[in-house]
Amino acid sequence: MLIATQRRGNPYMSEPSRPSLSVVARATQAVAVLGLIAVALLAVTGWRRATTVGPQAGEGRERDFWVLCQPGFMPDERAAALRALVAAGNREWRAANVSGLNLAGWALAGADLQGAQFLRANLAGADLTGAKLSGGSLELADLTGAKLDQAAMVEMRLLHAVLRGATLRGAVLRACRLAQIEADNADFSGADLSEADLVMARLPGAKLVGANLTGAKLESAVFQGADLALARLDGADLRDADFTDANWWTARGLTTKQLAMLKAKFPPTAAAPQAWQDEFARWAEVPLPSP
Repeated sequence: MLIATQRRGNPYMSEPSRPSLSVVARATQAVAVLGLIAVALLAVTGWRRATTVGPQAGEGRERDFWVLCQPGFMPDERAAALRALVAAGNREWRAANVSGLNLAGWALAGADLQGAQFLRANLAGADLTGAKLSGGSLELADLTGAKLDQAAMVEMRLLHAVLRGATLRGAVLRACRLAQIEADNADFSGADLSEADLVMARLPGAKLVGANLTGAKLESAVFQGADLALARLDGADLRDADFTDANWWTARGLTTKQLAMLKAKFPPTAAAPQAWQDEFARWAEVPLPSP
């Protein structure tokens, strides 16, 4: 009994040392954290592959849209992707970059291109008859001789666009931004240009027969020799607009004040068509209504 008592009370006769519980817990936590980090790294790597390699390596519409949305692709590749997407009936263009592409002479009649951004694109001679382009942009685009008859172009941006000789018969350009466009001899017959911004636009020789320009901003616009027969100009802003040799008196919706101003400033000259000169002479003999 004495020997047993001495062993229990002797500090130098204790059991072999063991790791404390706190050390084991910390080691376990470290391993768990390292595991989570490894899983996270794998997830990030997989995501990067899915968002970079995947769409490029894939086929079909997803890859074509990827080509249009991402930098690093040649213009010919982007144009080919656009053509394939149009042929496939793609309707989502908000993220697509079709700016600066050479699409001259392309057949895009009836295509749904709403929201597409054609900044500085070359669409000279392109056929966009009946195309849906609303909400997009053709700013600084070349549309020389393009066909845009019956096209839906509501609230589009066409600032500084070139529309020389283009046809936009019956097109809907309501609330469009057309400031400083070059539209010499363009045909806007029957087009809806209500509330459109045409400030400093150039439309010499343009056809605006039956066009709706209600509430349009025409400040400093040039309509030299333009055909305005039956065009609606109700509430249009005509400040400093140039109507030299245009048949403005055949338009509808002008106020008495506007008619008086135009009569004084823009009677047809000898350069105007003879039929217009004769028509104006007959119209000018009729007194203007009282304001």
